[in-house]
Amino acid sequence: MVAYAGDDLPSFGWLVILKHGGGWVTAYGHNEALLVQRGDTVRQGDVIARAGATGSVDRPQLHFQVRQGRRPVDPQTVLPRRSNAS
Repeated sequence: MVAYAGDDLPSFGWLVILKHGGGWVTAYGHNEALLVQRGDTVRQGDVIARAGATGSVDRPQLHFQVRQGRRPVDPQTVLPRRSNAS
């Protein structure tokens, strides 16, 4: 579920925060356009925003965070590995 979609946190520009089960949260910042609103239900694979250069950055990029409650978590330890299949 979309917990936040907006630009009230200046250093992250247009930001989307998703709440997942079990207290997990993901955040996606520096978007040029948000394609969801607070309260929307999203599923894996849905496009939620278009990356851009907002906030305090000078070129297009995505700020991505994974959190368990308030604690930041290294995404590489919890997200599935990409397969190298062609």
